[in-house]
Amino acid sequence: MTDIRLSLGGLKFSVRVAIICVRGNRLLANTEPGIGFWYLPGGALATDEDARGCAEREWREETGTPSGELRLLGVVENFFGPAHARQHEIGFYFRMDAPAELPGTPFTVLDNPNVLCGWVPVAEIETRPVYPLIVRELLDGDDGTVRHLVNREEARAFPGNEKTPPESEV
Repeated sequence: MTDIRLSLGGLKFSVRVAIICVRGNRLLANTEPGIGFWYLPGGALATDEDARGCAEREWREETGTPSGELRLLGVVENFFGPAHARQHEIGFYFRMDAPAELPGTPFTVLDNPNVLCGWVPVAEIETRPVYPLIVRELLDGDDGTVRHLVNREEARAFPGNEKTPPESEV
C-alpha cells in the first residue's frame, strides 16, 4: 500500500485520518521538541485502505493499544502551510474515548521516538495550540452527525521556531 500524498501544481495534496481521543476534559495530542504546537494522532490514508481501518492502524502503531470505539465526527478540507509549500488535505476525524490502559502521563509515540504524546486540557486547545485549529468546533458539534468543514489556516510561526503545522506524514 502507498500513502495518499501527491504533489500537484505547486501544492501537496494528501488524505489523512486523525483520532480525537478524549479522557474527561483532556485531549490526547502529539508534539515534538521545540515546535511550539500540538497535533492529533493519526496519519496518511494508504491506497486500498478505508478510513476507519487507517484510524485503527495508526492508533495501534502510535500507542501499542487497540483502539476503542471510533465514531466519525467530520470530514475536513484543510488548507495550510506557507505560500511556498501550501497543502490541501482531506481529513477524516474520528472521536474515541481513551482506553483505560492508555497512560495518564506523557509517553513517546511507539513508531516515532521524536514524538511525545500527552494530554492537553480542552480549555487550552486554542492557546497551546492544537492543529487543526477546528478541533474545538468538531468537539463542540459532537451531536452524532457527521459534519463537513473547510479549514483555511495561514502559516504561523511560533516563538523560538519557524515551523508550521505538521505535514500529512506526521
